[in-house]
Amino acid sequence: MQLAQVLDVVETLLTASGHPEIEAVERYGTDTAPGGPSPAGIRVRYTDGALAYLWGAIWPGETDLPVPDRLPPPAGRRPDRLAVLAAMLLDAHRPPALRAWQLVALADLGPPGERGKAPRGLRIVCADGTSLLLRTTAAGGPHRAAEDEPWPDWRVT
Repeated sequence: MQLAQVLDVVETLLTASGHPEIEAVERYGTDTAPGGPSPAGIRVRYTDGALAYLWGAIWPGETDLPVPDRLPPPAGRRPDRLAVLAAMLLDAHRPPALRAWQLVALADLGPPGERGKAPRGLRIVCADGTSLLLRTTAAGGPHRAAEDEPWPDWRVT
């Protein structure tokens, strides 16, 4: 399975999620495999103007993490929030093109004091056995992100 096909599955789930914070879900990049000069991924634009990215990457040092029951708050945790949301959506919908997925922390990434312990990606194993890492990153927007969960009643369906 190619990176683009994995991104198609995750993009569809994010778009259909109905999360009130998500304004747009878009694709970017041209690489057909992780690690190239034009990383292929998904850009999520939030209502506060912030952006988060989920993209094909190569990164040494993964640590498996459990998927929490709740999303991390937006302020300072956009990469974590996107990784957790994607894992929650995969758990709920179990797309047949994917055999397994695991929320992961990545070595040397995360907020101070949590480097290598914060959810910064997903290890995806496709139905054909292909394994890919999707890493999350983010960029702040023009408006201040909420310190607490702005949509506490929203649930993955």
